[in-house]
Amino acid sequence: MKFLNLNSILAVMLIGSTEAFAPANKKTAVLSKTTGSGSTSTSLNLESLEQKTPDYDATAKLLDSYGEQSRKYRRNVFGSADWIKSRRSTRFFDTILSTPKSALIRQISTEVLFISTIALFVVLYNDFLVEGFQDFAGVKHEAFTHALPAFKLPMVPFTLSSGALGLLLTFRTNVSYSRWNEARTAWGKVINDSRSIARMGCIWSKSYKGIDDASLQRLGDAICSFSRSLMNRTLPPQEDEYNFTKYTYERITDQKYAEILRNAKHRPTAALAELTSALVDFKLNPLHQVEVEKVVTGLCDALGASERIFTSPVPTFYTRHTARFLAFWLLALPFGLYEPLGGSWNHITVLPVVAVISGFLLGIEELATQMEEPFSILPMEKMCEGSIRVSVMEQVDRSQKGIQAPYYGEGKMLNVANPYAGEALDAAVVRELPPSMSQSMEEPAPVTHVNGAPNGLGAGGMADTRDPEAFADEDPRKSISSAPTFEEYMKLRNQS
Repeated sequence: MKFLNLNSILAVMLIGSTEAFAPANKKTAVLSKTTGSGSTSTSLNLESLEQKTPDYDATAKLLDSYGEQSRKYRRNVFGSADWIKSRRSTRFFDTILSTPKSALIRQISTEVLFISTIALFVVLYNDFLVEGFQDFAGVKHEAFTHALPAFKLPMVPFTLSSGALGLLLTFRTNVSYSRWNEARTAWGKVINDSRSIARMGCIWSKSYKGIDDASLQRLGDAICSFSRSLMNRTLPPQEDEYNFTKYTYERITDQKYAEILRNAKHRPTAALAELTSALVDFKLNPLHQVEVEKVVTGLCDALGASERIFTSPVPTFYTRHTARFLAFWLLALPFGLYEPLGGSWNHITVLPVVAVISGFLLGIEELATQMEEPFSILPMEKMCEGSIRVSVMEQVDRSQKGIQAPYYGEGKMLNVANPYAGEALDAAVVRELPPSMSQSMEEPAPVTHVNGAPNGLGAGGMADTRDPEAFADEDPRKSISSAPTFEEYMKLRNQS
């Protein structure tokens, strides 16, 4: 019996794998090879390596596949009941029994069936044409011919290459999970910053500016529309464009802004512009305005992180090479298992062993592929409606009713630049404070004048809180109050 030439199989594997490392562009590359007799040039057309984006109709057809439709059911949001269920004692048995229903298994069923077919061909070929076979009674029959080579491979190449394959799959899975985790972290920031903007904007504006209810509603709509626009940005238009248009008509009060949002080429930035415009119209204290704008900038950072993940896949040459390595390894596996599993009847155990190993390894690669683009498996709609809109609009409603944000009067709540400037707080507010605090607000302590500065303010408008007596010293070099000004210092320096 002759063995199949191992070098020929490895050569085919290397030829297919090296294509993954070629640069993808439309230009024609010229490969030069210098020999002893001179130089020869070969032209290679690289247009076939360009990854073409499918058109709208082709994308819609792909979205109708089982794999894409099943992604909608992976957008899980856990509650206490779900965590309790995940810790049940029968979880392992339930998971094993539900394997035939697994969406992941169904997704890779075509590949597993193809590899199992190759294994069946190897078994039938070797048994009937090379080595002979046994019937159901256990009688050995001769092969139809002994002139053909046996399709066998030693297990040494698989043992040596399994470590490299494991590293490739591990790195592929880790990178894909990190992308999913980063996307979820970005959306967590969107949720937190949306709530913070609603809290600060509603309470500050309603407390000392007496903002009307329509302005608060505008702020709430702008906050909620940003997260909804970000969701629309990272989902295919075939899935979400109709729902987003419906959202703008039903959930946004100001239809002029809704039309701007529908027609914008980049909807999340249009929502951010509306959010900043609503905050500017509040005419908040400058320090408050700066603080709330920092949070708005945080939303822009989360937008940038989401777009970076969405538009930048794991390098395609890496994913293609990993897929080719795995494919050739699994296709060659039946040749290597035929001899070690020869103790079974007609080598029949090669089929289930190949099918199970293929299912597990292809499943790992499929997991990485499913997580690489994380947004279509994130529960973004539930986060927009349940985590953001409910809390934001509840805060808007409380502020409109004067709950948690009573109106203290124009400029009376927080004058950060000088807390004691202007009129005193309302008597009702002062009475609610402790006696020591109310007395200090009714009779503010005199302000110490430092270096002749009125009201204790320096040239830059900042209050000088230093006690000059504590820094007084007979030596002018050690006394802050006796220290020369910068102009006096420069004059003394020029004179010297």
